[in-house]
Amino acid sequence: MATTVEVTDDGVEIRFSGTEQLATLSSGLTLRIDEITGARVAPRDVVQDGVGWRIGGTYWPGRIAAGWFTVPGRRGARQLWSVYRDAEVLVIDTTRDKPCRVVLQHPDRNDVAWYIGERLPRR
Repeated sequence: MATTVEVTDDGVEIRFSGTEQLATLSSGLTLRIDEITGARVAPRDVVQDGVGWRIGGTYWPGRIAAGWFTVPGRRGARQLWSVYRDAEVLVIDTTRDKPCRVVLQHPDRNDVAWYIGERLPRR
């Protein structure tokens, strides 16, 4: 499974390839830097507590969560997940409703979270 994340001063481009496109039902997305409220690395089980119903994609408990999921208590809000077996995941929170959160398994998740955080405006 291959997820590419490109961080620029203007935004973050996330692209899925191969079977990951099938699992997530998405080829990827582009987030403007002003739409991102935070990026962090978090334990998968902690983040997974905030997942609602699967709207489209793949889910197998403990093995894979890929695709679009609802957010409990936020009508109309969606999360995009592409996570397999890693214990830690990259979490990107946004001001959008679709997706309000992007959760990825990425080998350089700590670096990507730092790069995104460095480009966010100081509040």
